[in-house]
Amino acid sequence: MGNKIDRVAVLVDGSEWVAIRPEDFERLDACRRQVGATAARATRLEHEVRQARARLARIEAIVAEADPTDSMCERLTRVLAGTDAARPAVRGREG
Repeated sequence: MGNKIDRVAVLVDGSEWVAIRPEDFERLDACRRQVGATAARATRLEHEVRQARARLARIEAIVAEADPTDSMCERLTRVLAGTDAARPAVRGREG
């Protein structure tokens, strides 16, 4: 944490403004950029979590639809790779 920012209220053309030192402004601007970058990372992570949840739901559906004699390895591999187009399982044939 940095030092407290000293500010001075000033009137400019009848409007109240706040004046700060240039180095304090630079600190505030750097913080703004850091918050923006963190928000972008959080948004990207949220998107990745949504994709992972969707893949997991698809895997759960494939497993639930399968009967004990089905071989699901190829199908699950496609789902994990993100290349499965959410096709319904065809009994007796994988893929």
